[in-house]
Amino acid sequence: MLNYGMILYFSFIGLIIITIILRKKPILISALGLLSVGFGETFNLFQAIQIAFRALLSTTGDFLPIILLIGLVVAMTDLLKETETDRVISKPLDKLQKASLIYWIFGMILWLLSLFLWPTPAVTLLGAVILPTLGNTKINPLGLAMGLCIFGEGLALSGDYIIQGAPGLLAKSAGVGVEDVIRTSIPFVMGSGIIASLIGFWKFNRLNKKNLYYSEEKTIPPDENRKNSKKSMILAFITVFIFLAAAAFLLKSGLRGDKATAVTGGVTIFVLIVGTLFWNFRTSLNSFARYIQGGLKFSMEVFAPIAVIAAFFILGTQKGNETILLKSGSGYLEQLSTILSGMISLNLFSCSIMVMAAAILGAMSGSGFSALPFVGGIAAALSQAAGLSAVHLAVLGQVTAIWTDATIIPWGFPAVVSAVTRTEAGSIVRNNLIPWIGVLTWLLAWAMWNI
Repeated sequence: MLNYGMILYFSFIGLIIITIILRKKPILISALGLLSVGFGETFNLFQAIQIAFRALLSTTGDFLPIILLIGLVVAMTDLLKETETDRVISKPLDKLQKASLIYWIFGMILWLLSLFLWPTPAVTLLGAVILPTLGNTKINPLGLAMGLCIFGEGLALSGDYIIQGAPGLLAKSAGVGVEDVIRTSIPFVMGSGIIASLIGFWKFNRLNKKNLYYSEEKTIPPDENRKNSKKSMILAFITVFIFLAAAAFLLKSGLRGDKATAVTGGVTIFVLIVGTLFWNFRTSLNSFARYIQGGLKFSMEVFAPIAVIAAFFILGTQKGNETILLKSGSGYLEQLSTILSGMISLNLFSCSIMVMAAAILGAMSGSGFSALPFVGGIAAALSQAAGLSAVHLAVLGQVTAIWTDATIIPWGFPAVVSAVTRTEAGSIVRNNLIPWIGVLTWLLAWAMWNI
């Protein structure tokens, strides 16, 4: 099963990991990896170049809705800051004397929104109104970004008890019942959520002591503050009302995933249009163009390097094998899991480790959710061979994959959070490493005790 392309693929994964450990950006390594793997598969430089481009094109297409959504949110955020509307919106937060309250309040709000809307539209919906105001609350955005990763995708999607997309997909691929998956996952999800949120809270407090806050610049002269204060209050009311109405509509309509993301994006550009016209009709044509350009420029700067890295990792999945390498069958990551399962003695510990490793490898594409069919299939095969519970092994893989993507994959959910909070995805990942290790330790310990 081994070939030159597969050997090169995992060799470059090792180089990427080393580069990240050295705190360097692995973008060039990933781009070279695309060309090298393509050449290892075809032994043709012209075809290798095409493979590299197809990988970038495929990944960019997947990221485009998020790039656009984040760009619109940042554009609207710039409007709120320039008009000092953010200060009006953040005024209720001034009563919160303890930063710890903000960590738990924002975290629980995001958790609830993510249960009903899924993490990406939920974090952008929350961030569109609340996160731009953090410059007035003396909160380190990096600490809060960690919390959003933990409460958003980590805690909410690892169980996915409302929409049930994750347990439904896992149950189908593992050949077990959805109800069994949900019931079995409760201690895995709740235990991991408690451990990650507490460790994240500890890190949050430590980061806040470093005084790394948002830098705010006043763009409105002091003599115009009184004149524009009424406008700021009106615009703040319009913004909050529209987003609250959008949240209520999404909860009532049952729209989820990409459809919910579309609503969030549409509402954001609507607020941007209304706010620009309302603030200064005479300069609105130039102002609107400036906001859009600034927002999309920021979003592209964040996701452009991430797209290159993600393209390399997607190359190793079944999707990448079929759409990029134009081959049929499983990808490098699936093939590696199959090889390992044939080399290692199967027992409770080894099967648990292999399922968790498969989940981590699957999540490296930047989507823990898309790793679930792969994890479910591995869990079903190992459980049958070792005489273990397929449900427990599958759930172990599900929760591992979701938490991995939520916390330590820079081109996964941390990329979305970094764009919303204007922090660096790599910094979020480094601070999330301890919570992630704590989660994996709990998952393995619970699996050893209960499978």
